[in-house]
Amino acid sequence: MLTSNHAQASVLHVPMAGGAELDLALPSAKSLRTIIVSVKLAGADLAGLVLGYAGAALLAHHAGGAPGPGPRLVLLIAAMYLMVAFYGRSYARGIATSAATSVCRASLALIVTFLSMVFGAALLGGLSAAWLRPFAGMMVAMMLGIATARIALAVVLSARRWRSRAAGRHTVVLVDGDHRDLVGNVEGMIVDVAAHGLRADVHDPAALARLGKLVGNVDRVIVACAADRRASWSAALGGANVPVELLVEEMGGLVPLGAGMFGAMPTLKVAAESLSPEERLLKRLFDIAVASVALVFLLPLFLLVAIVIKLDSPGPVFFRQPRVGRSNRPFRMHKFRSMRSDMHDLTASRLTTGRDDDRVTRVGRFIRATSIDELPQVIDVLLGHMSIVGPRPHALGAKAGGKLYWEVDGDYWRRHSMKPGITGLAQVRGFRGTTFEEEDLRNRLASDLEYVENWSFTGDIWIVLRTFMALTGKRAF
Repeated sequence: MLTSNHAQASVLHVPMAGGAELDLALPSAKSLRTIIVSVKLAGADLAGLVLGYAGAALLAHHAGGAPGPGPRLVLLIAAMYLMVAFYGRSYARGIATSAATSVCRASLALIVTFLSMVFGAALLGGLSAAWLRPFAGMMVAMMLGIATARIALAVVLSARRWRSRAAGRHTVVLVDGDHRDLVGNVEGMIVDVAAHGLRADVHDPAALARLGKLVGNVDRVIVACAADRRASWSAALGGANVPVELLVEEMGGLVPLGAGMFGAMPTLKVAAESLSPEERLLKRLFDIAVASVALVFLLPLFLLVAIVIKLDSPGPVFFRQPRVGRSNRPFRMHKFRSMRSDMHDLTASRLTTGRDDDRVTRVGRFIRATSIDELPQVIDVLLGHMSIVGPRPHALGAKAGGKLYWEVDGDYWRRHSMKPGITGLAQVRGFRGTTFEEEDLRNRLASDLEYVENWSFTGDIWIVLRTFMALTGKRAF
């Protein structure tokens, strides 16, 4: 095990790319696969709506009945249906291959749309039997069209899913040591960790970054290792934001999330994705919307702050510091420069001692106290490195009570299963500022893990609102 000094030396030399390139054919981005499936479901719905409308119109024409709703109303129905279907989780990646679940959710969304349209027509005084009869008939035809399209899509995706499973396309098997026999003849991307320079070392952020790069876009990670190595792999992959399972022959004193099977061997689940694909998509859309609006409104303030920073001291306006992001992968976070440019501390190895810190400029004291220095992080949100709400990103060399953060608490890395945020649960509870004592970090970490384990969209909105009441305080300097 590395001592604190050795761990610090390792931290200071972490390459931003996460180490040498891995000579492996890594899968495409998981978020992209989720979006593609959602787009396919939406496309199937639109095709079903068009098919149903055309069928109803053709039937009415041959029967000599009353004409159905016009194209404008059909466009309104389509727009309203897509919105209801999205919030009704009809575009979740997990239901795409289940024809029954997919059709039920789509049908429920169309029923809600139908009732909403009828209610709106009643309020506007346009509800009549002559209008309602063809409208209801067209909605039934649309439901049949959507059901047909979704069933066809489910059949196609199910076939592709089974082929993908058979090929093990999105499963990575990490073999640590002479344990290839535990894996058997199952398919998957089998990786000899020693051959590729991969290590389960929680004292080495570079090693964790390489693991994050390898497993970041897969759907399942299987680890085959000796019994005395399981705890290390559990800790190293705890923040990888991907389901992780250990191949075991006996219960090795672990605290698993559950059990599973890989081939004929039992596994223990030690980590899982913090958010489902649709939850990640919703959170990302929220981030983009809020960050875009915030950036537009903050541009005048950004210009003013940039001017006063340049007038107060020489050096750049922005300070880009390496921070630990999701899946333990480092990124460079933007802040307004609050320190003298010749006294920057990229790794935050020296604690900010207070309001009288000689490194902090006059303007820097003000923008720190008001948290204005953090506002440029909306750029990081738009770039996809950060979220509006999440655990705050920490510098690689940050310490609490003289120890590196991961030396204080073994659960520290689990907070990185979600994107770091501009604000978070710990911040609105007052756990912000410098971590002088180990207890300062433990309080913050407890809130971060609570947020990760109990995330909800309404919770994010609540934290954003609470942030406006927690921007200033005794600990902000």
